[in-house]
Amino acid sequence: MNKFFSVSAWLVGAAALAWLGGALFHYLVPAPPASPVLLFASYDSGVNGTLLQFQADGTFRYENLGFGSTDVVTGHYTRTDNLIRLDRLPKTGMLKRYTLLVRPSSFTETGEGIWQVGPTGRVEAGSDLVVFTIYPLASAKK
Repeated sequence: MNKFFSVSAWLVGAAALAWLGGALFHYLVPAPPASPVLLFASYDSGVNGTLLQFQADGTFRYENLGFGSTDVVTGHYTRTDNLIRLDRLPKTGMLKRYTLLVRPSSFTETGEGIWQVGPTGRVEAGSDLVVFTIYPLASAKK
């Protein structure tokens, strides 16, 4: 009888560890987006970081990664030539404008950036709005 309880306890413990490991894996490793990512950009301010993903199905994902916290905003976008218009903005973070402009940038490491467009419809000179660096996608490199 004692051996039965010992084996049962061992099996329950192993099953609990397997379940906990699976749950932790799914929490730490996000699932791939349902739609392919067309454009990926980020801004690194040292301790914090900001990520922008634009997907083929017309959705975007904005992540503001802070020290010990992450804010995620998802929404829809439309793109006309080099202009991207978002349907929502995060409450905090570096993204402050609904309209973004994709163009070459000498301020970024890759030479391409996403600029936040002001109310005038143009990039405001001397603005404190950040420029997001566009990074090439691994699937685009062939």
